[in-house]
Amino acid sequence: MTEGGFKYKIIPDGGTQAANDGDYVFFHVNMMADNNEQFNSRTSGQESVIQLKPQPNANIITDAMQELLALSTVGDSIVLMVPTDSLKNLGFPPGDTTKLLSYNIRVTEILDEASYNEKISTEQAEAEAKAAIVMERLPEVEAFVAETYKYIASGKAGDNIQETPSGLKYIIHEEGSGEQLNAGDIATVHYYGILKSNGTMFDNSWRRGQEFQFQIGAGQVIKGWDEGLALLKKGSKATLIIPYELGYGAAGNPPTIPAESDLIFYIEVPQ
Repeated sequence: MTEGGFKYKIIPDGGTQAANDGDYVFFHVNMMADNNEQFNSRTSGQESVIQLKPQPNANIITDAMQELLALSTVGDSIVLMVPTDSLKNLGFPPGDTTKLLSYNIRVTEILDEASYNEKISTEQAEAEAKAAIVMERLPEVEAFVAETYKYIASGKAGDNIQETPSGLKYIIHEEGSGEQLNAGDIATVHYYGILKSNGTMFDNSWRRGQEFQFQIGAGQVIKGWDEGLALLKKGSKATLIIPYELGYGAAGNPPTIPAESDLIFYIEVPQ
């Protein structure tokens, strides 16, 4: 049992590098609510990290994780089981029927503070360099979107526009050779959004130099995106023509998206 009274199991991998107070422990974690996966860092592509501290945290689950990570070495796996009845006083929804939260953890790296700061600085420099390359493409993308908008508005797109039963329309400019995207997948995309009414840009990822990531079908984005991305393969380039009912609805999303606005998104899904 942990100090908080939670059952756990540590599965050693034969490693020798253990963590000390103040060290940063990197790990992958798969969180389950009963038999339903709630989070998987491997799917999201981002490891979790905790700095080991001698003093308790406000969150008893974080405390339990810190306690077990301090007992582990690189490569070890940890199973932590948290009955939800122990969380009722911590804001766990009273109407939720979940009985058990389970955390499956694998320790991947342990760094002292100096090494951690060096790692973060290196990653930040790499991210800034990548962002600069992405932002350099903005004029090219703007020109392509403008031409595509004229192509659609003129009616010349014709049979190149496909339509789903919901009313979503789309054009596949380049079909990717990668895996088909499906509901539940984590999609990583670049996008450029304009109003169908006049072609005004309201948002795009190239100006930020960073891709956008979301889980398909989880309601994290507008319905037209959830449906449209599930039509694509990795490596695809496409334009989605989204009626307002599948976008931001009758109310729109002021001030950039007026009421009842149909939207056009140019989408690139990296391979």
